Amino acid sequence: MNVKPIKSSVLAVMSAAAGVIVSTTAISAERPELLAYPFKTSVTEGGTYANGSSIGTDFVISGTISSALTFSSDVPYRVTLDGAAVSETITLSGDATLWLVGDNVIETTAATAVSSTGTLTIGGPGSVTLASAPTKKQTGPIVAENLVVAGGDVFIVLNADVKNVAGITLTGDYVQIAGTVDIDCASYGAVNKVNGILVNKKGKSVTVEGGQLSVAVCGEKSVGVSLDKTGTTMLLSGGTVELAVAGDGAKGIKGDESFTMTGGLLNASVTGNVLYENYEDGDGSNYVVTVSSTSLLSSTGNYVVQDASPAYAVKCGNIAISGGTVRVSASGIASRGLCADADGGIFDISGGFFDVTCSGGASNTILEMLDETALTTEIDKATACGLRTSESNSVFTITGGTLNLVANGTGGKCIVAKGELVVGTSGQTTAPSDSAFLPDIQAATYGTQIYVAAKKQKNYLSVGTAMIADLASTTYYFASNKVVSASGDNVDYSNPKCIKAEGNLTMHGGRIRGFSQAEGGEGFESKKVMTINGGVFEATTYDDCINASESLVVNGGYLYCGATNNDCIDSNGSGSDSIVINDGIVLCFTAATPEIGIDTDNSSGLKINGGTVVSFGSAAGNMVVGSTGTLATYKGTSVSASTYAGKYLKITGGSKTVYVKVPSMSSSSGSVSLVCTTDGCTSAPSVSAASSASGTSQNFHGVYFQ
Repeated sequence: MNVKPIKSSVLAVMSAAAGVIVSTTAISAERPELLAYPFKTSVTEGGTYANGSSIGTDFVISGTISSALTFSSDVPYRVTLDGAAVSETITLSGDATLWLVGDNVIETTAATAVSSTGTLTIGGPGSVTLASAPTKKQTGPIVAENLVVAGGDVFIVLNADVKNVAGITLTGDYVQIAGTVDIDCASYGAVNKVNGILVNKKGKSVTVEGGQLSVAVCGEKSVGVSLDKTGTTMLLSGGTVELAVAGDGAKGIKGDESFTMTGGLLNASVTGNVLYENYEDGDGSNYVVTVSSTSLLSSTGNYVVQDASPAYAVKCGNIAISGGTVRVSASGIASRGLCADADGGIFDISGGFFDVTCSGGASNTILEMLDETALTTEIDKATACGLRTSESNSVFTITGGTLNLVANGTGGKCIVAKGELVVGTSGQTTAPSDSAFLPDIQAATYGTQIYVAAKKQKNYLSVGTAMIADLASTTYYFASNKVVSASGDNVDYSNPKCIKAEGNLTMHGGRIRGFSQAEGGEGFESKKVMTINGGVFEATTYDDCINASESLVVNGGYLYCGATNNDCIDSNGSGSDSIVINDGIVLCFTAATPEIGIDTDNSSGLKINGGTVVSFGSAAGNMVVGSTGTLATYKGTSVSASTYAGKYLKITGGSKTVYVKVPSMSSSSGSVSLVCTTDGCTSAPSVSAASSASGTSQNFHGVYFQ
């Protein structure tokens, strides 16, 4: 803000004798922020300054002051820092404005640099550095009720290592509409939990509408913006929020209620690792389970039980993002991006741009919800993850936005929905030729499998990691070096995945693209029912492109699945409808042997009632040749993959001739089996190779209808 200096003529009018008419228009034109503070008091030394009049006062501090300052007024007033250097606490009673001119410093060895009992507003064209050495929790450089930042540059530094202190501690609301606030809770080298901004009263809020808020924290369980009490929320509608999280188990933004983003930029760097702590009381000490029976573990004895708390950029009860830009780089062990973790929590993305990369490896040990008598909870390996919900009754919806998600660490995942996941809007129409997609999701995972010495039957503890070459070993070590045994089929593992839903996964529209390249790397998985009603779905993976534990239903859309080392589509359901295709274009290409394009565990579980389906893979295996749906499935003659690689399949025999471009296959192992269905086929179609295609292009992987 460019503020003009007050002209001497105006000051003369303001100090004229009683009875002289003061032109408020003139004052407003010269310096409108002075209108409410017509009286000026120069402050040259410490002490108590009060004003009880009905019109506010501007207390101007300049030069060096080495003793405490206290200000109060019955009406709003202002304290102007104009090149001031203060070495003791400034206490503001009532509603006050801290106006900054030039460069200022308030650095004290006391717990607080600025203390306010009312609403504190900071503004002006200048800057101030605030530093203090707090000695107890919920203290720090700024302690206030409400804080409004309307301008200026504010630099806040913690010069102490005390648990639960904060750069800014509030019992009310934080609002930033302009200016810069830079909170450094890391340079001192703290190891205790610290907070950048701590809101410690119920039902309050943090709102950033403009300007820049930067917070750096380190130390175990530290939090950049702590929404500490029930009902406390955060809204980012403009400006920039920069978060640097470096402590184990630390969080950029943490609260039990909601984080809402409608605009602006959230830029977060997370390098903190997973933090192991006592599950019982969270104090970090060992919680010992005594096992006297081998029914659960392979040996008796005392076992240390720990819970694991990963570092997050944002972890709040509910998250809603409709605009703005989210950039997250998370590199610590099991570090994560954004998580909605409330019971019945909602993670809703309806707009915005996301660039989220998680490169941290998986943690060695996670033991969840164990008690002294029953060790029954399934082991959950902590892996890096970009976007996540954490409860089984949660709902994750993505109806808009552009999402670029990358997971590099072992077992890393781009999206994990512990409950239901819905992509797109019901009734949405999406075609490959669309100029934009709502939503547009690109998810890539480059990590490898992580092995865990845990029984799949859920009766073994997780005790560490094993490399692939070590699977024959029967000894794995617990965090306390206790031994638990597992080998062969009893060794469980966690695969890297693009998108995983523990509940149902439904896609209505938009576009999803997935990629993986390492062993175990899967595309999209639902532990229950996956339903694709429309949209553009493309996956190129090492392992399964699509995996549904119960069933897969395709009612429309465009599906391309290319798997280099496993099935393209795999349903593990045992029912007669484990895979049902009612409409759409479904293309499956795999080069591995003995894998196939479409795999059902139930030999009669495939039903094709419509659409165009082309499955290119090895021997038919579990894919029945005769579909139990209204459209029959026909197996083409076994042919060499090299005959079709890079060319078109020309499929004739139904109500239309279909051309499909075949990708280059990484391996062939002799011959492949082609299973194809076109609308209206009553007999086996004719299949041949063609160098070009004709007809109406579907703008989807070389598909033409003639």
